Amino acid sequence: MQELEGRTALVTGGDSGIGLGTARALVQAGMRVVVCGVVEESLQAAHAELSRLGTAEAVQLDVRDRDGFARLADRLDQQHGGVDVLVNNAGVGFLSPTAEVSFDQWDWVLGINLTGVFNGIRTFLPRMLAVGRPAHIVATASIGGLLGAPGSAYAATKFGVVGLMEALAVEVQGTDVGVSVLAPGIVATNIHQGLRPPGEVAEHTPGGASSGDLHVAAMQPDEVGIRVRQAILDEQFYVLTHAEHRELLQRRFDALLAAVPSGTPDVRRAEVERLVLRNPVYDRVLARRTS
Repeated sequence: MQELEGRTALVTGGDSGIGLGTARALVQAGMRVVVCGVVEESLQAAHAELSRLGTAEAVQLDVRDRDGFARLADRLDQQHGGVDVLVNNAGVGFLSPTAEVSFDQWDWVLGINLTGVFNGIRTFLPRMLAVGRPAHIVATASIGGLLGAPGSAYAATKFGVVGLMEALAVEVQGTDVGVSVLAPGIVATNIHQGLRPPGEVAEHTPGGASSGDLHVAAMQPDEVGIRVRQAILDEQFYVLTHAEHRELLQRRFDALLAAVPSGTPDVRRAEVERLVLRNPVYDRVLARRTS
């Protein structure tokens, strides 16, 4: 998208943290921004702040509520001609190890972090395609969606978001809809103080780090929001935030390549595998890097 001013954006989980930082960046670019959340007090505070910067609205919405998504989409169609930028940001933090995760907790984390993203896309993507003007969809994953960090249920949701968005990028090729996936590292948010899962939960921090350790040098949400805004303008697919992740990602990808069987590939089989699995988003990202 080359022009944001005067367009409409919807940001789920936009009442705090990365969502609010992104909402600030978009409203400062002249967009009409609708933020969604589940806590009335934080929604009101976010609305008051964003309204001082530009045009904003706050709506109470649980991203698991598909009927609520549909009602909101209908209203935004009628009032503003639809949504031009969708930021699927709502999420919860939950780092319990697998042996301690109940079935209800698993369903809760996936319902918000992964199915909630799908609900937003499935609601708004067909409308964006029908309108036919430039649009963009962002989903917030995590660096924990690219690296197997502690917290298996959380990691499963974030790996799922990355896979969902990589596949979606292929599906919308040739349309006016762009796609980005955000994979931030540690950011100064209140996600650890957000919604609580059902049942009993023992407190866990990744790698045994204390809460103070995690936030001593945490990136600020506004910095992430600016990166997201630029990714929309530049049609950038991967939005990574921390230079500190380069070495960690390199080790993972080297480990994957080291596990590939040696030997000469079968030519016919290679053609089929390439036909099915080759994702042009990787080529586009690499081409932009070298241009």
